[in-house]
Amino acid sequence: MIRPLRDHVLVKPIPRKQSDTLIVVSSEKFNIGTVEAVGPGLITKRGIQPCCVAVGDKIRYGNGDYLDWPIIHYEGQEFQMIREADIAGIIEEKEITHS
Repeated sequence: MIRPLRDHVLVKPIPRKQSDTLIVVSSEKFNIGTVEAVGPGLITKRGIQPCCVAVGDKIRYGNGDYLDWPIIHYEGQEFQMIREADIAGIIEEKEITHS
């Protein structure tokens, strides 16, 4: 596996699904993915500030309009290396409870 440095996060993009009502352009950037690896954190004057995402988190990152993250091909899979600052949020799935 690729080990990120500093405040970098290795993301496995989740491709958008085609539907009957929505057309997804193949050149459209990914912006939802699963965290596969996390660097130790941002280096500051006070030491290392740990990243606030963890492996397995589903995240939404950037919008692709101003950032161009390269696709990394590793062991037959595609990943993106982004900075923690480019993560907009963690997607929390609602728990389904049966009554």
